[in-house]
Amino acid sequence: MSDPMTTLSLFNAIATAAKTIFEVAQGASNSDAKRQLMEVYDTLMNLKRQASELEDENRELKDKLRFKGSDFKFEPPFWFEKYRPDVALCPKCFQNGKIGSMGKEAPEYRGIKGSRGVHSVRRCAACGHEVEVD
Repeated sequence: MSDPMTTLSLFNAIATAAKTIFEVAQGASNSDAKRQLMEVYDTLMNLKRQASELEDENRELKDKLRFKGSDFKFEPPFWFEKYRPDVALCPKCFQNGKIGSMGKEAPEYRGIKGSRGVHSVRRCAACGHEVEVD
């Protein structure tokens, strides 16, 4: 179900069928038929929920695979997308399977291991992780 239109079509088909069954069940005078229709309705709702869960799992697996491919290269201390080599990616976000771009190099006054001075730092726009650059 990788095609979004297929997933949307499936959800719409299930919703339409469930609505029709629910309406027929509400109008049924025979209690046994009504009970059977409501069981079918419940089954359709469970199928819709399971399809949604499978789509979410599929999306997560695709995201994980994306980071395992050859679309990225590591140039210490940052990762870069091969298609956007001018954008440094946050190593912390990358490790967590996310894309976070590092801001431009900026001088910052801060204490480092007991010493004080101006150092160049890049900060991730997504998570705020800082990396000192030489």
